[in-house]
Order: sequence, then C-alpha cells, then structure tokens
Amino acid sequence: MWREWVGASGTAGRGRALATDDEAFDRAAALLDAGGVVVHPTSTVYGLGGRPRPEVDARIAAIKGRPPGPLIRLAASRDAIIEALPGARWTDAARRLADAFWPGPLTLVLEDASDTGVAMRVDPHPVVRRLLDRAGGLLTSTSLNVTGSPPARTGGEVRAVLSGIGSEAGAVGWLDAGDLAGSTPSTLVRVTEDAVEILREGAVPATDVTRVLTPHPRSPHPVGESSQ
Repeated sequence: MWREWVGASGTAGRGRALATDDEAFDRAAALLDAGGVVVHPTSTVYGLGGRPRPEVDARIAAIKGRPPGPLIRLAASRDAIIEALPGARWTDAARRLADAFWPGPLTLVLEDASDTGVAMRVDPHPVVRRLLDRAGGLLTSTSLNVTGSPPARTGGEVRAVLSGIGSEAGAVGWLDAGDLAGSTPSTLVRVTEDAVEILREGAVPATDVTRVLTPHPRSPHPVGESSQ
C-alpha cells in the first residue's frame, strides 16, 4: 500500500492510502527520482530511504533529528553494491561474511576513500527488493525513528514518527507493509585490512559472526566487539 504524508503545514491528506501493487512502486520510484524520501520495510525494522545524494541524506537526517552523516546503502545484491560502490575494499573476511549472511540483517562497514568507510547491506524483504528493482538497485537508508527512540516496526509507530515532521520535509512516501515481525536492528560490523570489529550486535549474534571467521585460523582478521 502506498501512502503519502506532508509536513505539518501542508494541505494534502496525511497518510492517505493512494495506490496498491505496481502503481505503489511506480509512485515510490517517481518520488525518489524527484529527490524525495520513502519509508520502506526491511527484514528488521522500517527504514527511511532515498537516492544516495548529499541533499537527500540531509533531509533524512533532519527528519530523524540528527546531524547529517553517512547512511547505509541498501542494494538488491552484492554485485549491485560492487558496481555502485567500486571504491569499497572487499577483504576475504568481508566476502565470507557477505556470503554467510546476505541477504539478511548484517550491515558491513568497509573501507573506501572516505574517513568513515561505507556501510552496506543486502536486505531480503520482498517489498524493499521490489523498490530497489524500480529505483536503480541502490538506496541510501537508515532506520525510521527520531534519534534516541526505538526504530519503528508497526504502522502506529510509523505514523507517530511521520506526524512529527515539519513542512520543510516536503512529501514523504510510505510503502506500508503492515506491522513487521519483532526484531532487533541489523548487526553492524566494520571490516578493515587488519581487523573485524562488531560495532553493534543486533539480529545476527556476535557468536555467529565469529563462527564464520574462525574456521580460518590463519586469517589476519581478529574479531573484537566495540563498546559502542
């Protein structure tokens, strides 16, 4: 189901159901092309996504009430990520983790030309995969929530977040897939040439990450869990 929301001073209906099935994805792709943002389901929580452009990242950050910063890149496949992000450095450990957990709730942070690296995930939810098919195979995305609050998983929680957006956010689309099954956010793992670091343990347990890497005792990638 496709719904559209506007800022508090807008005159359009807030959250009206406007389209279903193929038309819903057409509307979502059109809004993304126009620089808008779309609420979409993932295998863990609802996300807020757009085209990977600095101005779109800034809009998403403003809706969440956080400073602008790097966001996750969602793709339909690892091949799509490699093509879209050729500067990402794929170590042997990164390849093994992607093979083991993608599509799934594991986000990899790989080194690139930036100071922060690039975060990426291949998600299995059929709705976001259809959206990616219509949107060129790559989205910038983050969990839908006001910073400091839990990510939205239900329709009511999505409405609660969107009801707080201001008119400067413009139109926000919502691919409404109903309430999502209870889950923690994705596990976030940084992989460099020298180490593998678990930045956030989530839907993939740290023990499973370790298990994938430990069959290779000579690997130069020790696994460590950060305090973040």
